[in-house]
Amino acid sequence: MKHSLKIYCQRKNLAHIRAFVTDVLAHTSLTEVELNALVLAVDEVCANVIIHSSLCNHSETLEVFAEVAKHKVVFEIIDKGQGYDITHHPMPNVNDIIKSKRKGGVGLLLVHKIMDKIEFVPDTKGNIIRLIKDI
Repeated sequence: MKHSLKIYCQRKNLAHIRAFVTDVLAHTSLTEVELNALVLAVDEVCANVIIHSSLCNHSETLEVFAEVAKHKVVFEIIDKGQGYDITHHPMPNVNDIIKSKRKGGVGLLLVHKIMDKIEFVPDTKGNIIRLIKDI
């Protein structure tokens, strides 16, 4: 079954996305740690879309689709913003981030560590970021 959520591109709506992902995954056999990791990954991608792709434009929308199959879960995040292919994002050096005491910069690294496959698909519907996790 495919689940969907449509929100305006406002940071405060990230709480709705986290609740949506938690609800969708509630009836799976995922452990609490695995569930929280997936919530984190989807939240991070959506935060980047809201902040960087849509520039927190309150009139823009973001759609999140989730589908739980027997052996995998697929999330699709669709927006009509600037778009950014996260599959080609250079992975940061964590030691450099720690040394510089910089806040942020490791979110996409976490997404790549958590998910089994990430796709970026520019489409007529908008930019699609597909996150796939084998379960």
